[in-house]
Amino acid sequence: MSALPSAHTGADFSDGFPGIAEMGQWLREGRCSSVDLVKASLARIEALDGELHAFVAVYAEEALLAAEAADRQIAAGIHLGPLQGIPVAIKDNVDLIGRASSAGWPMLDRPATENAWIAQRLLANGAVIVGKTHMVQFALGAWGHNEQMGAPRNPWGRDVHRAPGGSSSGSAVAVAAGMVPLSIGTDTGGSVRMPASFCGITGLKPTVGKLSTQGVVPLSTTLDSVGLFTQTAADASLAYAALSGEPEKPAASLAGQRIGFLGRADLQGVQPEVLAAYDAALEVFRQAGAHLQPITLTGSFDGFADIAASIMLPEGAAFWGEQAANPALAMDGAVRPRLLAGAAIPAVQYVKALQKRDALKREIAEVLSRFDAFVTPATPHTATALADIDHGKPPVKYTRVVNLLDLCGVSLPLGLDGQQLPIGLQIAAAEGADALLMQIARAFQAATRWHETRWKA
Repeated sequence: MSALPSAHTGADFSDGFPGIAEMGQWLREGRCSSVDLVKASLARIEALDGELHAFVAVYAEEALLAAEAADRQIAAGIHLGPLQGIPVAIKDNVDLIGRASSAGWPMLDRPATENAWIAQRLLANGAVIVGKTHMVQFALGAWGHNEQMGAPRNPWGRDVHRAPGGSSSGSAVAVAAGMVPLSIGTDTGGSVRMPASFCGITGLKPTVGKLSTQGVVPLSTTLDSVGLFTQTAADASLAYAALSGEPEKPAASLAGQRIGFLGRADLQGVQPEVLAAYDAALEVFRQAGAHLQPITLTGSFDGFADIAASIMLPEGAAFWGEQAANPALAMDGAVRPRLLAGAAIPAVQYVKALQKRDALKREIAEVLSRFDAFVTPATPHTATALADIDHGKPPVKYTRVVNLLDLCGVSLPLGLDGQQLPIGLQIAAAEGADALLMQIARAFQAATRWHETRWKA
């Protein structure tokens, strides 16, 4: 791929983008233009997406017009915030006026009549939406698999088609491959954090409601949340603050932070290289002066995942079960059985799962009063070859509990395994402690360099 120099400085974006704050400064100082950034994004999509299959649709003409408008605003001294003029992508379950939201199912092809809340927030902040990204059908899957619309290719380990993680597969690949510096995903059981882990980037799942799901094709009204992908915690924190309206906490060190960690009993079955990386992360916290303490919850992480499934699946069936029950409608062979299983879950089991969730939320609130955050592996292993995935054993062990208990969580890069595949660390914090979570995530990356490892084409 040829380099795309900025018309102003000769800056080369052909290997991806610098930090969002840095790009914003360049735009304000006239060192580059939004048109430069969007052209670089579109060129990288054109060069790579034939192989990586991240995008459902690319809106090149509209994006360039929006970039020109952003440049005119900046030149006139109209500053909308740190996302102004920045190219972004959105998952294809986020409504955008005049565009269909397939939610990974090609039969959903009706153009939206209004913008989703998150799309409107992006536009209000001056971001430039360059396209929509592929996803698991109805957001119901952890691997990134989609029989009808195709699975994006994890850019790491290009020898084989490796799982990008799901359900926000295309949004993760788009950021990991440097096509955009920011993308929007959704997360019901780990659908931002698992792809972030598999693709070696930062993925934030905020507390439910911090970023509204209005205008997002639903899966689970109880557990759905809108999240985002960036290369770094600094970018994620900046974007989250701009979109949510919740100010960032000032930069701080890890010293004095009360960090919970898992005992070996909760780490059974974790890939040895992932476990070693997790231990290395704990040592970073320890050396930086954090107070490390083991954290214990009533129940197992696998049990928490099962409770979450007893909520997610019947709620998903309430939206999509009728379609799944119609054999005349083509549907992903891994998704249809799960929707039918959700439809068969008795109401008593569903209500008991909600009651158990309420009890666990009260317990975790008490437990987390003694911690600022706790850390787990983001996924138990690195990206599996797509041909070898087991839909009955999704890598959700450490992510679903965050949704179940309505916590906030972020996956951060934690180096590579022996196959040069990314490892992820999950940091989770109490409901509503999103700004604190991102303060800790930024401090962790300030003390490490794992996030500087980027995929190169």
